[in-house]
Amino acid sequence: MNRLLSIPAILLAILTFAIVGCPQPENRVHVPDVVGMTQSEAESAIVSAALSVGTVNELFSSIIPAGEVMDQGPAAGSRVAEGTAVNLVTSKGPQEAGTEAETIFLPGDVLLEMVWIEKGTYMRGRSGPDEQDSRDREDPRHEVTLTADFWMGKFSVTKGQWTALMDTTPWEGHSDVINDPDSPAVFVSWHDAQDFIAALNHHIEQTAQGPANVRLPSEAEWEYAARAGTTARFYWGDDPEYTGISGFAWWRGNSRDVGNEYAHVVGQKAPNDWGLYDMSGNVREWCQDWSGDYPAGPVVDPTGPASGTTRRTRGGSWWDWQSSCRSAYRGGSIPSFRSDFIGFRLSR
Repeated sequence: MNRLLSIPAILLAILTFAIVGCPQPENRVHVPDVVGMTQSEAESAIVSAALSVGTVNELFSSIIPAGEVMDQGPAAGSRVAEGTAVNLVTSKGPQEAGTEAETIFLPGDVLLEMVWIEKGTYMRGRSGPDEQDSRDREDPRHEVTLTADFWMGKFSVTKGQWTALMDTTPWEGHSDVINDPDSPAVFVSWHDAQDFIAALNHHIEQTAQGPANVRLPSEAEWEYAARAGTTARFYWGDDPEYTGISGFAWWRGNSRDVGNEYAHVVGQKAPNDWGLYDMSGNVREWCQDWSGDYPAGPVVDPTGPASGTTRRTRGGSWWDWQSSCRSAYRGGSIPSFRSDFIGFRLSR
């Protein structure tokens, strides 16, 4: 015979179902702001907020001290469930120049050092029309993918390297030049650079120093290597007041305007995060490409127009204003042009 439940028993059953059987609202907490903290401080703050520490990745940075948090995800202030993992990116500090380098031996045991650059994707061009002191020819900003690793010269080709291979001194007799063998080879045209490259590849073959595939970098490779993973105006930051530029570049303000009207010895300024020196300032550098407008959309391994009247130069120089030393700045000259402020850097 069925028995009816008493009213207290029914109430107890309902209460039990409410507590056990119904899903409870999860507790949500705010993600703390840990950018700028050391990794240990950040981890403590994350755990104290009832969250967990997720993956921790490291990137080189010449600006942010080693061990300091550069980025986080989820972003600070986000409301997430308790226990959510917060991923961190910490600084490894500046990359030691030449940690992944090769050396080509020129005649007379003169050395030519190159740095390994890993393939990747980046945004080429100025950030937009509001980028300080930028130019229309740096538009439109677009995605570039480089599908192959490559080597890039650690420095601009120097007078000592040029003379060792070519046995000429094209800068002799010109003003605004120093004869230091460790200063950039200048008064060399785009065509002259091609002659140097042909002689170097022949030398590499004759001395069994690997593939004879040295060349000028493409404009896309040049900007990718110059930025070294950064997106700011310069590879050391936006530097809106130009207070940091003299630590990284020879430009008009610390050269021409103070009576030092020449390209300086390479490697005296701080390198970028990939160990490349003087990618801003000192001498503009020839690229392989003809000058032309940027494409409107994403591109893969671009090499510029098929023809043109000028070849691209990049990087700014001791003769230029500081705005011409920005990573996005694009110059150009006829390929026969020779100057005291244009040199070149090699790639392979």
